[in-house]
Amino acid sequence: MSQASSSGKETPLQSDLRQLMNDERFYDIDLECSDKKIISGCKGILATRSEIFNKLIFTGLEKNNLSFLSFNNINSNSMKVILEYLYVSKVKEKNLTVSNIIEVYHASIYFGLTEFQSLIINQVMEFSKSGNVNTGKKLLSECVKKFSLEVDNEMSRILVDWVAMNKLKKGVNDSLSFEGLKYFLIKTFDTKKPFATPEIEIWEYILARAKKDQQGVQQYLSKLADYINLNRIDAEEIKNRIELFNIYSDKKLKEVYFSMAVGKGLELIRGVPIFKWKIGRSGLKVFDGGFTVEADEGVRPKSILGDLIFQGRGVYEWNILIDKMYNHIYIGICDIHENLNNNFFLTDFSFNYRHGWVLGSDGYVYHKTQHKWYDAKFKEGDKVTVRLDMKERTCAFSVNDIRKPIVSEWKNIPSQVYPVVSLGHGSKLRVKQELI
Repeated sequence: MSQASSSGKETPLQSDLRQLMNDERFYDIDLECSDKKIISGCKGILATRSEIFNKLIFTGLEKNNLSFLSFNNINSNSMKVILEYLYVSKVKEKNLTVSNIIEVYHASIYFGLTEFQSLIINQVMEFSKSGNVNTGKKLLSECVKKFSLEVDNEMSRILVDWVAMNKLKKGVNDSLSFEGLKYFLIKTFDTKKPFATPEIEIWEYILARAKKDQQGVQQYLSKLADYINLNRIDAEEIKNRIELFNIYSDKKLKEVYFSMAVGKGLELIRGVPIFKWKIGRSGLKVFDGGFTVEADEGVRPKSILGDLIFQGRGVYEWNILIDKMYNHIYIGICDIHENLNNNFFLTDFSFNYRHGWVLGSDGYVYHKTQHKWYDAKFKEGDKVTVRLDMKERTCAFSVNDIRKPIVSEWKNIPSQVYPVVSLGHGSKLRVKQELI
């Protein structure tokens, strides 16, 4: 069997098979699809390439002496793509799109085409690199609709991870259906994977949708209440922003408040926190869906913030990958009220600016004019991990998973901080983010 592919030049044999696919002289079977359209093909090729077609054709048809099959859950567009793959072992890129890829994936599972499923998954991964966060929500909604809320396959897992890496923003019209949202909340409730939206912001996102729903706010909220983890929301926010909707029982609320009182409250975000860089800093380009920042050549180093506030309680870790490094880079945290135009600099490197509590590529840790040898140098190609304990207000770093101790001198870390990096002169940094 030829290698599955959606790109590259076709071999002479593949070109001949594509011509055969479009030649009516060789049609000897009709396939009626769910939209009542007929797609025709060659029994021999379909049966040879798919065990499912083989069973349908040489058990079902011979008994009835027919050359007709009906499929109630596969539309004609998807069937055309399936036949293209069966004939040619590849699919033209224009034929596998955001509009049909879930339907085609469903059909590929029905016909047992495991190699084709891998090709489809790879195409979805390419879609995820486009920077269009709504595409992931659209595909997840279609996946749940096609497969049901019980679905658990490679496609559904990738789409959940894709949606999880982008903040759910209240008041923004998107393509995430109610069933898609419910599925997403269920699958990520105890996730250990990258996640971008704090729990209170999930609540605000759902509330904004509820206010537009014809069922009414309380009814809409009640259907999703079990999938919001109150133990990840501050007690004050629960009291002021959630209790008034009367969707949680007094017993439930008392349990949550007690859990927090005895120090068993959870981190304020499910999973591993992930963030994007805030745009708007001149000389710094943000791309790759917001996860990568690169300084223009010759630009003096300056700081840029992540779009996630760490606050309250919990221990958080995130990874920064050093794709390019020129001169010095600083990685760490800063106060949410920090003025990034108020530059501190090192006397030996007068244009290396930094803010907050940071680890420098020279192996020192810095806060304003104070610095200390930390024995944690990093270079191009390395991974720097920030480990922040918001309950104890401490911070530590790792370089390439070699963990260093807490910076004991940092005793004034505030209650709300942003991730921060400082870079310039063509340096490039990336927030580590991975799909399955």
